[in-house]
Amino acid sequence: MHRLFQSFSEVICLKKGRTWVQNLLTEMDFPAEILTGAPVVEIKGHAEAAVLNHRGIISYDEAEVLVASSMGPVRVAGSDLRIFRMNRERIQIHGTVRRVEIGGDA
Repeated sequence: MHRLFQSFSEVICLKKGRTWVQNLLTEMDFPAEILTGAPVVEIKGHAEAAVLNHRGIISYDEAEVLVASSMGPVRVAGSDLRIFRMNRERIQIHGTVRRVEIGGDA
């Protein structure tokens, strides 16, 4: 079990500019991407890709899905691509995934 804070004064002295949620995630050893809002891309074989920490869809068709992120566009290229599921945190793409690029020009 993780120890979150040693004392109440430790809670009061949280680092400036960070929310209590960010401090909690830091104490629980969550990945830096979660804290910074950087995109996280999960790939499952050639059949599925998911983009977390997205900022919406720029464009999509069967050959390419372009997703907005804090580091620039995330480009998922392949064939028969479709957006299977989307919510505020995650975009799940199914089809034949051949390439994923982060950043660069849209």
